Amino acid sequence: MNKQTTKLLTILLDSPGSFFHYEKLAVLLGVSTRSVRNYIQLLQDFLKVQKLSECLECAEGAVAFVGSQENKTKLLDSVVDNEFYLYRLSPSERVQIIFLLLLTRSDYCTLNELTEKFNASRTTLLKDMEQVKQMLSLYDLSFAPAMNKGYLLQAEEIQRREIIIRIIQSSMGTVFSLRQDVNLTERFLYDEWHLEEYFPCIRTLLLETEHNYEINVTDAAFEETTFVLALVLHRLLEGYQISEKENEDTSFRNLFVYELAEYMLKELAKVYPITYEESEIVFLASRLYYSRFYNRHLAESTKDVKLHMALKNFVLKIGEALDIPVINDAQMLAQLENHLRDIEKLYAEGSALEYDYTVQIIEEYPDYYQLVHKYIYILEEAVGHSYSESDIAVVLIYIVVAVNRYSKNHMPLRVILVCHTGNGTANFLAEQLNSYFNIRILAITSNHKLQSVKERMKYDLIISTISLQEPEGTWVKVSPMLTDEEILRLQKLFIETHRKKKQWNFRANLGNALEKSGTMLLKEENIFLDIMCRDWKNAISSAAAPLLLSGNIDSRYVEAMIRSKEINGAYFVYCPSVALVHADPNVGVHVSGMSLVRLKSPVAFGHAEHDPVKWCICMACKESEMYAKEIIGVMNLFSESELRGELEQMTERKEVFSYINKYLQEVSNE
Repeated sequence: MNKQTTKLLTILLDSPGSFFHYEKLAVLLGVSTRSVRNYIQLLQDFLKVQKLSECLECAEGAVAFVGSQENKTKLLDSVVDNEFYLYRLSPSERVQIIFLLLLTRSDYCTLNELTEKFNASRTTLLKDMEQVKQMLSLYDLSFAPAMNKGYLLQAEEIQRREIIIRIIQSSMGTVFSLRQDVNLTERFLYDEWHLEEYFPCIRTLLLETEHNYEINVTDAAFEETTFVLALVLHRLLEGYQISEKENEDTSFRNLFVYELAEYMLKELAKVYPITYEESEIVFLASRLYYSRFYNRHLAESTKDVKLHMALKNFVLKIGEALDIPVINDAQMLAQLENHLRDIEKLYAEGSALEYDYTVQIIEEYPDYYQLVHKYIYILEEAVGHSYSESDIAVVLIYIVVAVNRYSKNHMPLRVILVCHTGNGTANFLAEQLNSYFNIRILAITSNHKLQSVKERMKYDLIISTISLQEPEGTWVKVSPMLTDEEILRLQKLFIETHRKKKQWNFRANLGNALEKSGTMLLKEENIFLDIMCRDWKNAISSAAAPLLLSGNIDSRYVEAMIRSKEINGAYFVYCPSVALVHADPNVGVHVSGMSLVRLKSPVAFGHAEHDPVKWCICMACKESEMYAKEIIGVMNLFSESELRGELEQMTERKEVFSYINKYLQEVSNE
């Protein structure tokens, strides 16, 4: 049973009773129809051994799984039994499993052990070991010199763990999901180490962590962290620790994830007999960081700052086009930002998001898709690469959800009620409708007055207790008592009606926000040129001074910015020679503002790539969504080395302010 055969089995099990033609399966698997026939024969052999032959039905060039749910469960249990992953492995799969086996071993592994374990000849295994050596070279690893004893990897503990995690991540594809598919590498580790035994305790711990720290993670991040914790726990129980020398990375010690990692290991130590050093906390913190098991704070990454502000600018543009203040949907913004971080994680790993419903969601909402596609460049400029159709479809989903949520909460459907008398039973029905649904009943009328009521009112739907001669889809007939079936039917109809509404009339709701967003956050009087500063602390204080004097901020905000730099590093040095200093606006910000200081002599902030800093922008913004376009515009302006060079030649702040203002206006008009 090789990888392609298991993939075929997964396809059939996911759609029980559905026949798949060999040609379609060939496309899905990327092979010939002849190969598909061979895979089906392997499946039939396997099912015969499991006494489940009747569960696979072949007819006229097509195949289907026709067994019961009980048969499916039994089959899955058989699939993940010991030794299954050794059943007719492909050469590449066998090499990968051998590599994993060696990573898990701290003693010599002989060729005899391998031939017995993999049911393969010594000649075959010797060829496999040559492939394994090539894999080792990719990770700068090698075998111990005493080859006459067998095979023993020379690798540090941190290397072993990181490679194991990387292999499992690769085998999972784009979404990390334990036990959702027949996964050979994952199954191997379960059989070798019995990792599943730790899952119940770990999952309980992770749920408690989410609750206690008020964080919300994706299913993929939850599953990946479950696996990582199980791996760490097993290695600690076996007595293998990461030494301080192995893990000298200090970048995670001041981040929120370090606190999470420390908490998790402390809680696990209450249940299991483990001991650990700080290096283990740092390792786990790094894995939490990369798996996205936390709410990413704005102040932890330069790239975070750009994407965070770009997202607000993007959503603001969408809201303006729809006349809906989707920018105010904090839940949607936070969830979408986390999802975009996940996409960036995949991109950094050389992978890509695969969304099964990309075509469906785009076809379902073509107008919204065109709108998202129009402004997606804002996000692409922030991340430095183009988004795929799957990426755009995911963004589209969040926009649709936000629009639907707003329409449900702020735009109740407008309904006209009709009965033969115009009152009586209709009033009774109105009371019931209001108790079940968020709707606005515009009028209760009789059939003969309906036309005049329709002419006077803008309505979405007519609900009637009698039959009407109205166009299909504009009305629905119900009984005055509202049966359960009618309640469900109305609920579906209301949802569909909401989705079909194309005209939005919310200019008044956006008026204040749009008016404020048009006001310059950066004032001419808050620009200072050629200020002498001795170090980065002095630079932050100098940049904040204009806002401090004008009362926009108090001294607490200056202290918060300095403390943020000390804890999180020089994250706000977002491009060469430019720092956008800021902190939590809830600490010491009274009125939103921005200031700009050009230093006479550049100073070092401690950034590995962008030091020294010549320009220091101080941002103190309570309503960042209102000023998103301006903030992003200023950041983009200073990101351009040519434009920055022109600014450096100017000697008057009026000239600098005019240049920045003109640039922002040109960008706004594009």
